[in-house]
Amino acid sequence: MGTSTLRCMRPVFTCAFACLLGLLPLAGATAANTSWPSVALPSGAAAYQVGEQMSANGMPMRLQGFVTRTAPLETAAWFRKSLGKPLVENVLLGKLVLGRAQGDYYVSVLLEEMPGENGGTRGTVTVSNVKAAFEKRDSTRATNERMLARLPYGSRLMNQLSSTERGRATAYILARNGHSQQLNRDHLVKRLEAEGYLLEREALPDARQAQTLPAQVANGRTLFFKGKDKEAMAVIRPADQAGSTIVIQTVNLVEEIK
Repeated sequence: MGTSTLRCMRPVFTCAFACLLGLLPLAGATAANTSWPSVALPSGAAAYQVGEQMSANGMPMRLQGFVTRTAPLETAAWFRKSLGKPLVENVLLGKLVLGRAQGDYYVSVLLEEMPGENGGTRGTVTVSNVKAAFEKRDSTRATNERMLARLPYGSRLMNQLSSTERGRATAYILARNGHSQQLNRDHLVKRLEAEGYLLEREALPDARQAQTLPAQVANGRTLFFKGKDKEAMAVIRPADQAGSTIVIQTVNLVEEIK
């Protein structure tokens, strides 16, 4: 696993967190519905799988991506009619998010214009199990505390995402603290080694490339770890004002779900 792995995962993380934010206005809505709702796609839409199982900040999710030849305005109009009312609309990260509560679940549709002359729309449908997230809140809190234990005291978890697909369980966290990069690096290496991850190499931005990067990125470092049936990567860089920002991604091989 290298920087390309994290780069490939970023669109999934972005979609999941954007859609998660889109559900906040009605996050407390629950009812007797116990089956995951399905969301119809516009005629001619090409669907693709995003992830088998996913959880963002303790919220179980199912995601499906799609592309259409229709423009975003036309596609949004179709979903406004299809999803029904009441409907919540937000603009997040420059993308339109339509959301609606359905029983114990919340459905979000994220839409953005596709680049190129032909246009079209790229979208992500996210179905979130709000009731399950509430029921598992103690377990989620314990998991977050375990992840933060990899970092020095005073670290704050900003975002957490996990997914399981094709026998690979991936966990991603974004955290911040007021400590130096070196202290974070030493603490993280010690903690991950105790979990069976051995540091393979440490990389700094190329000197020539660093001149074109923002200071926070240019002064950062990337650590690569390897273990039995597992890998990890950590990016440590200066925070915007003081302290450090840390991204940790771990990938573990798991048995295929029968």
